[in-house]
Amino acid sequence: MKDWEWLFCDFSTVLTEHEKSTTDSRKGVWQIVDYQTDDFSGKLILAQPTSDAPDVRVRIPLKGTYDIYLGLFQNFCDRVKVKFSTDSVFERVKHSSKVIRQQAFEEVYWKTEALDGEKELIIRQEQGIRASVGYIMAKKPQQKNNKKEYLIHLTDDGFPSNYGIPEDVDDACWNIIACSRLSVDYVSRGINPTSMADYPTRHASLRRNPEKLLKTEFPAPIYRQCYEALAKFFKENKNVPERYFKIAKNAGIKPLAYCRMAMYHANPPWDCFRSDFYDEHPEFRCIDIDGMPVNRLSFAYPEVRHEFIKLFTEGIEMGATGASNCFVRGFPFVCYEEPVKKRFKEIYGQDITKFPETDQKVENVRCEFMTQYMRELKDALKKVGGNDVLNMAIVHANEDACSYYGLDIKTWVKEGLVDILCPYTWTFEGRPEEIDMDFFVEAVKGSNVKLLPFLGSMYNDNNPLNFLQRALVMTKYPIDGFSFWDGVDHRVDPMFHMIIEALVSKQSIKEAIDKLHNWPECRVLVTLQGTKINKHNYGLSM
Repeated sequence: MKDWEWLFCDFSTVLTEHEKSTTDSRKGVWQIVDYQTDDFSGKLILAQPTSDAPDVRVRIPLKGTYDIYLGLFQNFCDRVKVKFSTDSVFERVKHSSKVIRQQAFEEVYWKTEALDGEKELIIRQEQGIRASVGYIMAKKPQQKNNKKEYLIHLTDDGFPSNYGIPEDVDDACWNIIACSRLSVDYVSRGINPTSMADYPTRHASLRRNPEKLLKTEFPAPIYRQCYEALAKFFKENKNVPERYFKIAKNAGIKPLAYCRMAMYHANPPWDCFRSDFYDEHPEFRCIDIDGMPVNRLSFAYPEVRHEFIKLFTEGIEMGATGASNCFVRGFPFVCYEEPVKKRFKEIYGQDITKFPETDQKVENVRCEFMTQYMRELKDALKKVGGNDVLNMAIVHANEDACSYYGLDIKTWVKEGLVDILCPYTWTFEGRPEEIDMDFFVEAVKGSNVKLLPFLGSMYNDNNPLNFLQRALVMTKYPIDGFSFWDGVDHRVDPMFHMIIEALVSKQSIKEAIDKLHNWPECRVLVTLQGTKINKHNYGLSM
């Protein structure tokens, strides 16, 4: 049954003879392969990772507003770059992570677009990425009637090569452009993925030298790509976070400068993640209870606290509307350094190392230093940006873990040191655990602090249904909204795109759960290259 207003399914008609091959896959061309589904037949485009195929341009003759879908070969196409001729940047589109056991096109929604009869849709293969598209489809826009009840907060670690090497500054910001079509209120955008500024900072102590690191080897290609991108932008004096913040604000999103709260030099083989300030100041390192150094700098030292404050205030100067302190990436913050030992002795008259690490007296002293940091940060943010600057804290899942790492949630709320509180599904040493909602609800009760709990971490749970079911449980509490880790990137997966859209209301969450049970939307192939494909065949290779 026809369920579309316009369909384009023969890519051989828009490619020249020099841009296509109807036989073997070759360098510099798209391979054209005929296919048949129950509803229509066509000719798809396919490119191997090393094909370096040319751009494909398809004019859409429609006028009016339509939902645009791409039929992506579910068992082969890893990702494609796509944009309209009027767009400033290519977006990345891929099929869902739910692999089906038949050869099929997954019908992937891209975006809703106002068409004028002349716009061209452009498809680009990324270097080293498999690509295959069977058709382009336009449908009448879906009606979205759910009233917005909840705020939505997404994180973006700012890693500049998560989706290949960016072509230019706008291409490095493509995901916030795509995200702007969702009902997102806040985005925490990383500005220090490896504990130093990932932009041309004015602070010498925060300045990294990617050219120096490129002379070393890396544990995975993506990390070399990261430093290649940073080196390119630094050489051109291009500030990606500044551009990102501007795009977000123009779209009605409040961007926050997000920092992983650690200055460190990772141990091999991850030693490409390093801080010069850490290397130059061994005297500021955390010291464990047994006297052994920890590869973190301690917030017990004003000099360390000041480095983070410089990052955050510069983020505000670049256009961020607030600071996002990510305390679940970077712990520990305070251990048994000399200032900590001295303070414990002043208060309790005893040696702190003689007490269990979880003793309340020990935790109280750690909390003193971290609360002092929050006070200093709040004052600095106010000086640089006024009273409207937001201070967000991403913290551990319960009071015990927070207190152990020095995060005194109740005091922060009482003193007005935090505006948005985002408990995360990690506890001691990053172990996953459900958030203690009762504690956090009680902690913010009667205050103006917004409570936006995280729905989980993709590191521990990649089942999209679990995220929605967790959200439904959270709606029983008086929360202000939800947080979604790496949501700006994971919205590329159609299932997670739908999850983020659904977080606006309790009803839309329920509807999305029903949709996930019937995922994916696909058109099964009957034939490929003139032969049966789903019977007597085993995948793409024999």
